[in-house]
Amino acid sequence: MKRSDRYKPNYKHNDSNDSNQLHHNTYFKPVNKPQKKKKGKGIVIKLLIPILVIIGIIIGVMYALSLRADTDELENITEKESFVSASNMPDYTKGAFIAMEDERFYKHHGFDVKGTSRALFSTLSDKSVQGGSTITQQVVKNYYYDNEQSLTRKIKELFVAHRVEKAYNKNEILSFYMNNIYYGSDQYTIESAANHYFGVTTDKNNPNLPQISVLQSAILASKINAPSVYNINDMSDNFINRVKTDLEKMKQQGYISNSQYENAIQELGV
Repeated sequence: MKRSDRYKPNYKHNDSNDSNQLHHNTYFKPVNKPQKKKKGKGIVIKLLIPILVIIGIIIGVMYALSLRADTDELENITEKESFVSASNMPDYTKGAFIAMEDERFYKHHGFDVKGTSRALFSTLSDKSVQGGSTITQQVVKNYYYDNEQSLTRKIKELFVAHRVEKAYNKNEILSFYMNNIYYGSDQYTIESAANHYFGVTTDKNNPNLPQISVLQSAILASKINAPSVYNINDMSDNFINRVKTDLEKMKQQGYISNSQYENAIQELGV
């Protein structure tokens, strides 16, 4: 062999041997190697836990504070000189307030998720004529938390409203509501407001005064939204439209007949 041949590279391949050799994919991930955990999910959980703990503490504190409200004190409303029980009022008078303020009043237990969601949607679409609070919540707010405007008040209000629903029946709660709201002109019960504005009574057992009418009931139920702005003797277009809306709701919810609705609309002059 020539000396130069010793250093020449051998380019000859043995095909038979190559075919029997194992070839490994260098990009293949071994089976036993653990997957890397996603860091984002862990961070979210770590942040969420303390937030939930704080929310739980706040709710617990608000519940404890709500226990200061003695629901038995609502009985004091019945001692007002002009108090009239809702059970002694015409159905359309009660219906005027329920239709405008809380149409699911007889179906919920103090808090109405469906009604609140609907009110929020209506507010966002600028078509709201009904608030998000139930009548029971408004009873609680007016009696216990009238001057307090905050989220914590709302939480306490919900707890107390639930207790009120357990302690009283719907007619009693409605009586508390209609006899402890502001109707304007220093009138805080529906009977005194009916006497003052129309010279009528809401008491079916009172023979000394004419009975409140469907339209008058709708006017008082609509006035409480802005008692110092809405003038019964000089009704603005907004006030008239609100009364008309209430009458329509009363008819839809079965508190008045179609003929009663037509008569009230005619009296309203629209």
